[in-house]
Amino acid sequence: MRWGVWAAIAGLMVLPGTTWAQSGVTAIRVCNQTSKQISVAKASATGQTENGKPIFMSQGWYTVAPKDCAVLWSGPFSTRYYYVYAESANSHWSGNYPMCVSDKAFRIADNQCGQGYRRRMFNEIDISGRSGVFTYTFQGS
Repeated sequence: MRWGVWAAIAGLMVLPGTTWAQSGVTAIRVCNQTSKQISVAKASATGQTENGKPIFMSQGWYTVAPKDCAVLWSGPFSTRYYYVYAESANSHWSGNYPMCVSDKAFRIADNQCGQGYRRRMFNEIDISGRSGVFTYTFQGS
């Protein structure tokens, strides 16, 4: 009987939850350590899939002044990975993860960029094993 109880408890400990319990992150913010104003877009998985592929929600733009920061997400968090992209008048900060953006304010949940949207390569943020406020810093030009 004891073995059955411990097996049940162990099973409960590995069930996926609705929040990303392995992280103690309370917020994700971006900081602009450049000399120019930047526009930031963010993206995260919606938890839904289309043809077996996860659907991402991308949203922007958030204006961040030089030497300033902005909170993009507040917890609790439902996934381990979040994505950011930034651009200024003559620079951009890109990564390896394609997401859709628009020239104007946008919020889109889609894997395909429709008319009026363009694909940009986002940077990945992994909040696993982190705690407190996680800061992603844009540096350089």
